[in-house]
Amino acid sequence: MRRPPPSGVDPVTAEAAVLVEEVMISPDLFQQVSDGMVLLRDMFQEGGPLASLRWSWDEFVPVVERHIFRVTEEVEDMEERRERLFDRCAPELLSPERVERFDQELRRVLMAPGRTPAERRALAVAVLEMRSVPRHPPYTYWRHQTVGWLMIAQVTEWAERRSRMNAAVGRALGEEPGGSSGPGMSARALRRAMEEPEAVMAAVKEAADADPQLLEIMGKYEQSILFAILYGRTPAVLHGEEWLWMTVVLREPLRVEPEQAADVDGKALLAKLDEEVKQAVLSRVEAASRDRSSLPEAQQWFDWAYKVIRVHPLAFYGAFAKALDAPLRERFEGEAGLVRELQRRERWRAEDLEAYRLNLEARGAHGAEQRVRRLQAFLRGEAAPARTVFKV
Repeated sequence: MRRPPPSGVDPVTAEAAVLVEEVMISPDLFQQVSDGMVLLRDMFQEGGPLASLRWSWDEFVPVVERHIFRVTEEVEDMEERRERLFDRCAPELLSPERVERFDQELRRVLMAPGRTPAERRALAVAVLEMRSVPRHPPYTYWRHQTVGWLMIAQVTEWAERRSRMNAAVGRALGEEPGGSSGPGMSARALRRAMEEPEAVMAAVKEAADADPQLLEIMGKYEQSILFAILYGRTPAVLHGEEWLWMTVVLREPLRVEPEQAADVDGKALLAKLDEEVKQAVLSRVEAASRDRSSLPEAQQWFDWAYKVIRVHPLAFYGAFAKALDAPLRERFEGEAGLVRELQRRERWRAEDLEAYRLNLEARGAHGAEQRVRRLQAFLRGEAAPARTVFKV
C-alpha cells in the first residue's frame, strides 16, 4: 500500500518523497538508483521530455573543447575525468538561473502525464536532490550531481560525434583504425592530406550524411577560424617566408567575384604553394593542437584550425594570403615588420625579397633562406609551370 504524502511541503515535493521512499526500501536499491540515472540521461536526449534543459551546441562546444583534451591527459580514471571536466566547464555553462531552471523543469516533468513508474522514480530522486543544491557558485560535481550527470551526458554525445568525424577523416588519410600518430601525423597521412584533399572532403561528407548537424557545427567553427586569421587574431602560426609564399601565390587569384568562386581550381592553386611550406604549417598546427602546456584558448584554436586545414586547406592558406596582419614566429628582431612591409605589396619582384633572404642567411636560418630562394625563383618564372587556376 502506498504511504500518504508527507504534510507541510508542496505537492510536488510530497509526491517526490513518496516515490523516493519506494526506491529506498527496494531490495535492489543500488540497481534502481543506477537505472534511474540511465533513464534521466535518456530523457535528457534531444526530443526527450528533459530536452529543454540541454545546452545549445553553440554555447556548449567551445567550452567543452577548451577543456576536454587537457582533462583527458591529466587523469585516467573515468569518474575523476567527469568530475574535473564538470568543475572546469561549470563556471561558463551554469548560472543561478540555469540551476533553478533544472529544478523547475524536473518538477514539472515529474508531475506531467505520460511518464512510466520507473521514470517518475528517477525524476523524484533528482527533484529531492535539487532541493539542497546551491544555486550560486562554486559549482562542483558532487554538490550538483543531477546537473553534473546530465552535462557529462551531453559531453559524451559531442565526443562520440566528433570521434566519428575524426575517424572518417583518418580513414581517408590512410591512418590505421584505433592507431595513434604520436606527436604528429604520419608521413603517409601528411602526404595524402596535401595531395588528396578531395578524399578528405568526401569522408567528411560521408560522416555528415549520418549526422547533418555535425557538419553545421563544424562549419561555424571553420568560419570563426577563418575570420580570426583574416583579422590577425590568432596565436603565432607562421614564419615570415611561409606567409609571403601564401600571399604571393594565393592573394590575387582568390580575389574573384562570388559567382566565380566555383570556377577556381583549388588543387591547381595549392600545387603552386611550396610543398615544404605546406607540410611545415600542417605539422606545426597539428602538434600545437596536442600541446597540453599551452593556454586552453590557444590549444582549442589550433585543434579547430587543424580540422579546417585538413578539410579545406585552400580556405586556410587563402585566409592568411588575404589577412592584413598575422602574429609571426620571429627569428630575429624586426623580422615581423620587414615581412609585413613585403606582404602589403600588390606586386613582387625577386629582388624585393633579397634583403629578407640575406637577413635569414646571416642568422643561419638555412631552411627559411632556401624557401625564400625558391619564392624568388617562382617570381622570376623559373619554377615548374603550374596548371591554370581555373577549371577546364
